[in-house]
Amino acid sequence: MKVTSQLNIFLNPISGNGKALQVYRKLKQLLQKEEIQYQTYIGPHPNSLYTRVQEYAASPHPAEEVIVVIGRDGTFNEVLNGLKHSPRPNLPLAYLPAGSGNDFARAAGLTTDPQEFIKRISQAKTVTVDCGSFTYASEPEKRHYFVNNFGIGFDAYVVHLSNNQKLKNELNHFHLGKFIYGLNILSVLRKQNTFAVTIKTAEKSYHYGDAYFVTTTNHPYFGGGIAILPSANIESHVLDTVVVEKPGLGKFIRLFAKLLKDGSHVTDPQFHDIQAKEIHVETHKPQYRQIDGEDGERASYAVTFRIDHFNLIK
Repeated sequence: MKVTSQLNIFLNPISGNGKALQVYRKLKQLLQKEEIQYQTYIGPHPNSLYTRVQEYAASPHPAEEVIVVIGRDGTFNEVLNGLKHSPRPNLPLAYLPAGSGNDFARAAGLTTDPQEFIKRISQAKTVTVDCGSFTYASEPEKRHYFVNNFGIGFDAYVVHLSNNQKLKNELNHFHLGKFIYGLNILSVLRKQNTFAVTIKTAEKSYHYGDAYFVTTTNHPYFGGGIAILPSANIESHVLDTVVVEKPGLGKFIRLFAKLLKDGSHVTDPQFHDIQAKEIHVETHKPQYRQIDGEDGERASYAVTFRIDHFNLIK
């Protein structure tokens, strides 16, 4: 096997508590063994890869060169946003995930194995897949992008706790970081309050006064493989906003068991799925939010989502 084009690797070495650096070192050994040319762009600080991929896209490069992202989904999100706001937003991306959840890789059928990754890169199969985009009402001229989901409420609270606990870093050393989400689900179940949310599409308006979980998603998964909406996929050309009204403890346990077993939770009357190419979501009480596993502060949100796409090397 021989790859003649250069790989341009965008790496966050601290992503996944250093797991990305471990994956990169394995990949580098294989690239050197196969005599494959590569160049590494390191971004250890927030938004540094955003800027570096913009600089790359603004410079001339052979068409055969490949952009490779190594890190967790938040790292991939950063590179995608940088590319989307560059002179060449349609350059294809390859992704070697190195996080604890890897939800986008699961949805897209990507490999986490460096050797298999090189094999696939050599075949250079590029496909166009969906991503979500959104604007805040406070800055409608600035568009942002996500590959997994934009969550408000329950899942965002879980992400907030998980990303700010030392235990997650300790578990990541043993490749068990995703289990922190399970532990925090029980904690958030007690702490998360309900909130009002209004959702609008071109055809209809919805209002829920006891929302507990409001997530606009591009594919089925969140939290390291939990399929909140099994029917969603990255080639549907629509987004789904999932609303779950707060159940009691017993109901929550039954719903969660159905979610893990066969996906039949979607038929419950407290589970709602609004699907459209464009969706407006407005909350009326400060809540945590998460975007591709990166948490944000508590706030009230008025967000307009729109389906978008990018080119992915599989």
